[in-house]
Amino acid sequence: MKLWFSALLLLFAAACGEAPKLPEIPGVKGPLFHLVDGKVMITVKLLNAQFHHGGRLPIPKTRASYFELSSNLEDGGSLLVFSLDVADLQNMNIGIGEGNTLPDGRAIPGVAGGVLTQSLRVDTELLDMSFYFSKTLFGFFIPIGWNTNGFGGSWSVVINQKNVGILGAVPSDDHGKGAGVMLFLRLGQLQDPQIKKMLRLSKQNPDLVF
Repeated sequence: MKLWFSALLLLFAAACGEAPKLPEIPGVKGPLFHLVDGKVMITVKLLNAQFHHGGRLPIPKTRASYFELSSNLEDGGSLLVFSLDVADLQNMNIGIGEGNTLPDGRAIPGVAGGVLTQSLRVDTELLDMSFYFSKTLFGFFIPIGWNTNGFGGSWSVVINQKNVGILGAVPSDDHGKGAGVMLFLRLGQLQDPQIKKMLRLSKQNPDLVF
């Protein structure tokens, strides 16, 4: 392996294969970040969720991005993996866009006024997940289906000393429902030269996980 390649791997090691320093959300592990075959892979472990069926589906409105649900063999529960093609997301046509909140109308944590302006929200039947698209952000919300007893908040996701997004834990409502996990990524930060170089290397070496 060439010296420059080894140096890049060491430089990016802190960003891949480990979750950034984020609070532990009850019943959730992650997100974990990797680069695989030229795409950003995000893994979320739902420890308290059991599903009898899994599968891979395209992320709505995209051509080369998908998400996959399977059993979590290591920790129990379920494993949710997102494979994101950066160019695919940045070329998204959202039309005029509109203001969007969480699916139940509550505010989005970490977003000014709780409303993501000039955006497109697509609600899906699988896990009742919702995807958010805007010119600068891509995000998703995953209902977790159990009472978090008031736990909630939002935190910056920092990779390679760059603030690449926001992780949010949405607390249960007064009836113990509506809790979930959301993650928003800043698409512009994924154009960072180091990250772009690593994406190219991962595309050239599809059998390696960065």
